[in-house]
Amino acid sequence: MRFIHVRRAIHQLAIIPLPMKRSVPLLLLSTFLFAPSALHADSVADLVKAQAVITKVLQLLAKYQQYDVQIDAPTPRANAGGKFMLPYTESGGLTEWATKTFNVQAGSFAGEKAGDAAGRAVASKVPLGGLASGLMKKKGKELGAMAALGGEKYVRSTSSLSFDDLDSYAVYLHVKHSQQSGYNQALAAAMAIYPQLESRYEGAINQAYKQALRTQKK
Repeated sequence: MRFIHVRRAIHQLAIIPLPMKRSVPLLLLSTFLFAPSALHADSVADLVKAQAVITKVLQLLAKYQQYDVQIDAPTPRANAGGKFMLPYTESGGLTEWATKTFNVQAGSFAGEKAGDAAGRAVASKVPLGGLASGLMKKKGKELGAMAALGGEKYVRSTSSLSFDDLDSYAVYLHVKHSQQSGYNQALAAAMAIYPQLESRYEGAINQAYKQALRTQKK
């Protein structure tokens, strides 16, 4: 089971530029180099969000720097039978669907329209669905991204690791892959099909370090 050390994590994550406006052109350049085909507009937005999330985690790790604490990587399911598909394969490379998130040819318009249609379909089955607009938007975005990629069946068929719990999913990504180049893209791809990861990621990492610290003090 792999673990990550706070000080090493801070040092390695420090190479990630802060999500200021002036850093966006560099992000776009690196993404174009990684994905030669036309960028999906939503992918750029998710990439910027991913960078902001990583920067928040970097700030979070600073407070744990005074402790010699490490966290273990949760063990994923060695198949695509879980609820959340990881954007990495067992060998550590990006999955086909994670790469396709940035190369998808359907375009942001198609993805957006698919998301709108999916959101309306879900809302029609939920009593007072109009009052849950925030939930519907997130669900619509998730289903829209899935549709633009080719559907959940495609995502599962091109995945080899998964989790049933999103917090464990977030901690695994942080421990196993946050120090690798291209992690921004992997996290952005995951957030594209699982929008709730954006709000859960930082809290999951924080809780993991708190638990490790409590265990260490015993």
